[in-house]
Amino acid sequence: MKYVITAIFALSLVSCQTKTEQQSNTQQSSTQYKENVSLLLTSEQAGSEQTPNFTWYNQDGKQVSFAEYSKGKLVLVNFWATWCGPCVRETPDLVELSKEYASQGVVFIGISADRGEDAMDLVSEFVQKYQVDYPVVIDNGNLEEAFGGLRGYPTTFFIDRNGKIVKKMIGMQSKEKFAQELKSIL
Repeated sequence: MKYVITAIFALSLVSCQTKTEQQSNTQQSSTQYKENVSLLLTSEQAGSEQTPNFTWYNQDGKQVSFAEYSKGKLVLVNFWATWCGPCVRETPDLVELSKEYASQGVVFIGISADRGEDAMDLVSEFVQKYQVDYPVVIDNGNLEEAFGGLRGYPTTFFIDRNGKIVKKMIGMQSKEKFAQELKSIL
C-alpha cells in the first residue's frame, strides 16, 4: 500500500492530468494560425502502431499534413499545455533538441491541449516566450483521441521514418532521456 501511494505521488510530480473538464471543448477563434501555431484542421484515425494523419496551417498559411511533413523523417510529437507545469519545464530542452537533431532528419511537433476562445493567444505567447520554432498544433481533442487517448500531460511519441509509433513516454522527461530515445531510433 505504501508503494502504491508513493508511486501515485511520484507520477503527480512529473505529469499533469487532462484538463478537459476545466476548459471548454470548443475553439472559437477568428485566427486559424499565427506564425508557427495553428489550430488543428483535420485528423484521421490510424492503425494501432501507425501515426494518425492530421493537418494544420504552416507559418505561410499553407495547409500541411503530417504525412507530408514527416515523410522520411524521425518525428517527436509532444502533447502539452500552457497550464501544465511539467510541460513548461521540459519545453526549453525540446527546443534545444529540435535544433541539435534537425541536421539528422529529426523534426518536432508540439500538440497543445489548450482549449477555449483564448487558446490561440495563450499558445502563441508561450511559443514566443520559449522561442519554440517547430510547428505547434492546437488540438480540439480529436487528435488526442486519434493517438489513442492520453493519461496526462506531457506525453511524447517517437515516430520512425515509416510513420510507425515506436515509443510513448508519459510525464516530464529530462533532455538526456529524450536524446537517448532519439539516438535509439536514428
